[in-house]
Amino acid sequence: MLAADANARVFLSGEAAPLAEVSEAIGLKQVYRTEYKINGSDAVLEIYGGDLPPGVAASRLEGGLRARQLNAAIPGNDDGAMGILTTKDELTRMVVSPAGPGKTMIFAVRQRWEDVARFNATAAGGQAPDATLPGIPPFPGGRLVYHMEDQKTKTTIIVYRAGGTPETARQFYAQSLPANGWEPMGGREGGRNAPVMYRRGALNCTVSAQTDEKTGELTVTLLIRRSSL
Repeated sequence: MLAADANARVFLSGEAAPLAEVSEAIGLKQVYRTEYKINGSDAVLEIYGGDLPPGVAASRLEGGLRARQLNAAIPGNDDGAMGILTTKDELTRMVVSPAGPGKTMIFAVRQRWEDVARFNATAAGGQAPDATLPGIPPFPGGRLVYHMEDQKTKTTIIVYRAGGTPETARQFYAQSLPANGWEPMGGREGGRNAPVMYRRGALNCTVSAQTDEKTGELTVTLLIRRSSL
């Protein structure tokens, strides 16, 4: 047990340096970091934000990582991007999302390869274990591919893959969430493609949707967290 704890501390401290350093170099700051579970396997969630359009942030981050001889691919545009970073020890999955006019948030999910194998075993056939959400219906026809839980702060991230358009997803949740007691939190900043926020009691739900340029699939991301965070 002591050895396992020591390995966890190394994982959390040293190996994130390239992503954190390149993000800071291009003007993005790390705003959140925690251990959590994704489809039942161990992972680390890091969130970065800053004043860059998503397409610019994705391109600069990819270029900075590759300049360090790292294997990174983050294709996308100002509607958002999905990317990966691989090393001999880790796989990092990234979701680049608009966060307002000219602003970006990057959700980076880091796992050691042994945990990636556990994650893949639970997601056989592209379907994650079912997730029970507080008054949030699953996206119709969507495959639940990521179910991420931050045990300390009770933050949950759900990612669906599906056919359709981002506007289809936004319209679905604009109808279904208020019907389940969620209140829209004012108008959207950043135009029609910006994430949409809702509130129900002490919980906030952010809905973002973008098309994966590589696969053409729709990716719908739901971030549920307490309003005190």
